[in-house]
Amino acid sequence: MKPINERASHFESVHERKECAVGSHRWRYFVGKGSGDAVLLLTGGTRLGLGWLDLATALAPDHRTIVVDYPHTVGSFDVLAEGVLAILNAERISWVNVVGQSAGGMLAEILSRRDPQRTKSMVVSGSGLYSPEDMSRLEERRASIEGMNEEQFREATLGSLRTTWKDSADGEFWIAQIEATLRDGTGREGALNMFAAMIDLARRLPDLQRQPAWQGPLLVLKASDDPLITEAHTQHLVDLHPGCELRSFPTGGHSLLLTRPEEYIEAVRSFLSQVHQGH
Repeated sequence: MKPINERASHFESVHERKECAVGSHRWRYFVGKGSGDAVLLLTGGTRLGLGWLDLATALAPDHRTIVVDYPHTVGSFDVLAEGVLAILNAERISWVNVVGQSAGGMLAEILSRRDPQRTKSMVVSGSGLYSPEDMSRLEERRASIEGMNEEQFREATLGSLRTTWKDSADGEFWIAQIEATLRDGTGREGALNMFAAMIDLARRLPDLQRQPAWQGPLLVLKASDDPLITEAHTQHLVDLHPGCELRSFPTGGHSLLLTRPEEYIEAVRSFLSQVHQGH
């Protein structure tokens, strides 16, 4: 692979940066200049869509990629789904393949239920669904953030990311990108809202289990040593989609695209090719 700075520049050269307002929230997103089937890339709790740059550029020649940043003001997966659907409407995209990492996988689940006809396929990685049993732990983590000032939150966040991305050759680049987003003073608010969204979704898992889930081509990618998503969390998602394909890697941590980029990209590209051929 080329140096990360060159790859980031290439990503920006093949994507157009856009913005739109959805209600009181301001969305930023990128639209690829390629043609073909649309692929929506949903990032995790960092809210930074640039994290998809390697996958987005790999898909760009044969797909129309849409990469979104999440507004720091949103604290609900339902509101996030509304914003994503508004972006798809603005871009006149009638159906889309969805790829979600971490919290982005949770958002993909909600999005597929909000507008099942628009979801053609899904890939979910480093993700699953929390349950009511996880709520007290999530609430404690949210409370700890509430007790921090912005600088304390910044230091805690960067320390956690260095642990999560310790096996990634590009880890320091990504930490620098996150650090840049924290300078405007919205990082703490964004984290509080993301935890609020996850707590709400954990509370609602029994309802989700009783309601019909979207059914279609779904690939679930996970690493056995993921420190954030347990086997139980992944199983909650898999149980809702009995026909899904589950692929597990022995190592890779929480972010397979960062730690095993070639294998991750090949897995996604192969899956999307199969979906396209079967359409």
